[in-house]
Formats: sequence, C-alpha cells, structure tokens
Amino acid sequence: MSLEKRKPIRSEAILKSAEGESCTICGKNDGTTVFCHLNESWAGKGMGQKADDIAGFFGCSECHDLYDQRSSNLYNHSQYEIMRAMYRTWVSLIAKGIITIKDAK
Repeated sequence: MSLEKRKPIRSEAILKSAEGESCTICGKNDGTTVFCHLNESWAGKGMGQKADDIAGFFGCSECHDLYDQRSSNLYNHSQYEIMRAMYRTWVSLIAKGIITIKDAK
C-alpha cells in the first residue's frame, strides 16, 4: 500500500498580489509586504513544503518575522489576528478577481 503525496495548491497570482498591499495584520504599507503562508499542517504545510497558497495572509516583514518566530520580540500574533488577516486577504483576492465565487453577488 502506498500513500499518494498530496499536491499543494499553488498560484503565482496569489503570491504576486501582495506586492504594494498593506499588511493585513498591522495595516503598515512600507513596501515589504509579501504573502505569508500559514505554519499549520491542516493548511497543507509539511516537511519541506509550504502551506497552500490560499492559506495565508499579506504581511509586512515585521509581522512575517513575528509569525515565523524569526524575531526576538516577545509578542506573538494570536490565532484570532492571523485568521482575521487571512480573511482580509481573501476579501482582497476576491476584489482583485484572483479568487472567484460562482454565485457571489
């Protein structure tokens, strides 16, 4: 019995859409915003594999470092803040037409 490796959801349009955007956590727009992938296995993250490209948020370099624990700052974002940031990112992706909902009005 062999297990098939899960194929991650990848989208260059989603990744590039963060350019020029404000951070969906802190609101800063300092030119460092990138698409930040969630660090959760339920979002597709695995050994040597990032989460799916729909599982993340627009984050400035400071918030990205805090989320990925690359900062010595003692503050860490709460799960609420991360989920709110992901929701705000999805709204932006829908507004840009990158993600579509068939029956949205």
